[in-house]
Amino acid sequence: MQEKLYDHHHYYHTHSDFFKSPSDLVHAFLMPNYNIGMHEQEFYEINIVTSGEGMHYIDGHRVDASPGDVFIVPPNISHGYVGGKGFDVYHVIFNDTFMQKHLIDLQQLPNFFTLFGAEPLMRGKTASPLHLKLSNNEMMEVVSFLDKISKYNDFENTTQGMIRSNLAMVSIGLLCNAYESISDDDETLFRENRALMESISYIHEKYYEKITIEDLAHIAHTSRSSYIMKFKEICKMPPASYITKVRIEAAASMLTNTNLTISEIADRTGFYDTAHFSKVFKDTYGVAPIQYRSKDTI
Repeated sequence: MQEKLYDHHHYYHTHSDFFKSPSDLVHAFLMPNYNIGMHEQEFYEINIVTSGEGMHYIDGHRVDASPGDVFIVPPNISHGYVGGKGFDVYHVIFNDTFMQKHLIDLQQLPNFFTLFGAEPLMRGKTASPLHLKLSNNEMMEVVSFLDKISKYNDFENTTQGMIRSNLAMVSIGLLCNAYESISDDDETLFRENRALMESISYIHEKYYEKITIEDLAHIAHTSRSSYIMKFKEICKMPPASYITKVRIEAAASMLTNTNLTISEIADRTGFYDTAHFSKVFKDTYGVAPIQYRSKDTI
């Protein structure tokens, strides 16, 4: 296959490019003959290959793409595809409000944090493939729900928006359930990689608690030094920095979507005091938490 991925212009999709009203939180659509250069967006998307053969690129790494492959792309991650004629990819895109509104339910799903948090970080970086590949029957079942989502296309209609959101929740549940049976021929390597993914998922699940490197190394079934080295290789930062990143992102969401006080948010995101939280937040976003909240509500 001739690769022309980097001939394309690098671009960025914002919420306003797709979502048209406060109740418009989910879209699903099939992209036939898909071929697109490196790009990013400020929202989550799910890509499901329904036909053809291609190549998926993410964050500088590539993965073969064929029917049944599921690629979840978090916000602000550079990705693209080499495909073309006969390479069809179903897209599901989620407004941030959808993720925030349904997070309590989503985090109860087995493998949710693995699929939406850990696996994209590791995709293409290990010899053992870790992304979800649906069987033909599983793919047909999921696509049947996506087809329904796509038919409710009055994006100003609140009722249709609710229907799309509920169908999307079912679709995510089906994907999380399907991930239970993922495996690889090299069972030893697969177990090692899955253990590392589980430790990353643990950070996303328990960021508000005290998390030590020893805890994470234990989950990953490796030594502390080996864990730090492998984690930095995959995530491009030490575990402690990644934990802080997850906590700060959760805090930003709470500032935007709740009326919790700054001290309550600091406590709920695992920071030991408000002053420390405020300093780290300003170092990350360039403004104090209270300014971030005011700016978002303008």
